[in-house]
Amino acid sequence: MIHRTELTIRTFHTDAFGHVNNSRYVELLEEARWRYAEDIGLVDLLKTEGLGFIIVDMRLRFRVPVFEGETIRVETSLESLGSASGDVKQWIYKSNETSVCLKSVFHFILIDRETAKSVPIEGAIRELLLKLVAN
Repeated sequence: MIHRTELTIRTFHTDAFGHVNNSRYVELLEEARWRYAEDIGLVDLLKTEGLGFIIVDMRLRFRVPVFEGETIRVETSLESLGSASGDVKQWIYKSNETSVCLKSVFHFILIDRETAKSVPIEGAIRELLLKLVAN
């Protein structure tokens, strides 16, 4: 399942060159992941179970600059799910365009919020995520 999020680039997202600063891309991608998680009910489920996901590795590949005032489309997809970790892929496009501005992979683990220790991805969370894994 691919989730789509539209975001408008604001002045504070850009640097002195007028394009989105590389560190701001991480924030834009995170906002899209949170919206995805909210839309599928994952945020509430994690809260109920006292668990959370953390990113342990990220890879970003910049292709086309994005400028203030432009609207972007972030496509988010759960690409793989193991017993204790998984990968989320994200692509950024300028709205109504097909060329990729950025592509990324985020590797995550599930943790117990109380102990901050990694835990297996199982139960209701696993069932939900398995329905979403890209084929």
